[in-house]
Amino acid sequence: MKTLQLLTLSALLGGVTLGLTGCDMAEQAGRELAAKAEESAKQMAQETLKESVDTLNEKVDEAQKSAETWIGKPPPASNEKVPEENSAAEPSAAPGSSTTET
Repeated sequence: MKTLQLLTLSALLGGVTLGLTGCDMAEQAGRELAAKAEESAKQMAQETLKESVDTLNEKVDEAQKSAETWIGKPPPASNEKVPEENSAAEPSAAPGSSTTET
């Protein structure tokens, strides 16, 4: 009778051990899945942000071209840099005149 009880107890402990091992494996798999989901979410967020920034830049470029057309300034060529004008900061002098006071 004692042998039967020991055998039953051993089987029961073996079953519990297998169950806990299965739980640990399931927990590890869950953590790996969560890490993959987090990485995927980050990548999707970065792609969405990049697309939004690109779209915003295009809209800003269109607005600048529209504003330049509205004020009568021809839009610059696509690969040319817009020269900075200091006309507001330094008033231009008439030819042959000097801006230095004596």
